[in-house]
Amino acid sequence: MAQMVQMTTEQLQQLIEAVRVSAAANGAAAGEAAAVKSKGSFSNCSSRFGGQRDHEAVEEFITSIVTYKEIECISDEDALKGISLLFYGLASTWWQGVRKEAKTWNDVLALIRDHFSPTKPAYQIYMEIFDKKQDESAAIDTFVCQKRALLAQLPDGRHDEETEIDLIYGLLNIKYRKHIARHDFKTFRELLEKGRIIEHNMMEDQAEQSGPVRGARGTKRCTYCNFRGHKSEECRKRKSANNDD
Repeated sequence: MAQMVQMTTEQLQQLIEAVRVSAAANGAAAGEAAAVKSKGSFSNCSSRFGGQRDHEAVEEFITSIVTYKEIECISDEDALKGISLLFYGLASTWWQGVRKEAKTWNDVLALIRDHFSPTKPAYQIYMEIFDKKQDESAAIDTFVCQKRALLAQLPDGRHDEETEIDLIYGLLNIKYRKHIARHDFKTFRELLEKGRIIEHNMMEDQAEQSGPVRGARGTKRCTYCNFRGHKSEECRKRKSANNDD
């Protein structure tokens, strides 16, 4: 049978105070740990930039580090100090010369874009769009994606989706335009869906023209030996058996 422990009022107060001090200490330690955890850096960021003068590479790098900065709760001040960890090669050399110009995090992003991916004039973007039509081997998804990426570099609000479709439709390979009339779709999504169906049908046509695959359904099967590739009248096994008879 458990025995009751009797405590004086003074002992009880001492126990309560000890528990209170312990709880406060644990709370402070947890707060410090949370503070350390929330203070992230770019040290573990896998994105790196070597100074490529390529619009897509620059935008991919910027999108990656901006997302990483938000997820890791990196302050603008810490991001400004740690951005050099992500540069190598030409970019690292460039940063040594311009870092004093970057007073804020937004300055860093602007400097990267201005130097490695300066805004192209609209006429140059249009020249790149119409420079190349879709060839036989290019999938419609890839081709449309590339052209839309160029259109995205134009000033905001320059074209609505209908106009962008008009610009790209004329560049499609004739094998698509023969089966997809311009008035048959209103969005890029509808165009791509129809294009994929055409590509699938063409793959089936090519498979049929190349002949049946060994063992595939549709090849003739011998009713005597049950093997594919010949008929009963041609079966050697059957002829051999008849000769034996």
